[in-house]
Amino acid sequence: MTTSVAGRKRNSNQDTTTAALVHVAGLLFGFFAVAFVYFLSDDEFTKANAANALNWHVPISLVAVLVAIVGIGASELAGVALAMLIAVATICLALTASVKAYQGQAWKYPIVPQLI
Repeated sequence: MTTSVAGRKRNSNQDTTTAALVHVAGLLFGFFAVAFVYFLSDDEFTKANAANALNWHVPISLVAVLVAIVGIGASELAGVALAMLIAVATICLALTASVKAYQGQAWKYPIVPQLI
């Protein structure tokens, strides 16, 4: 057994690999894939990473819908700029969380509330 950065013991690289892939799945398939992993996983570390990913993807998805509505109703330029900002932030944060998970740390996304 090896000890992770956060002091949590992990059994194998498979646990960290699955936890890292949870964040990438959130990028590719949205929060539905992350929720699927969260509810079906028995591994604590994978579940903690899935919860962190859900805490980001659920509120940010709601914000993205609001940005789309504002973009359609008020200003297309502002809507596109905000949508691009959300997309870049989501990609950067998910990749950071994925790397941290692979290193054995359950990294919490900044700014968002801990819903799960």
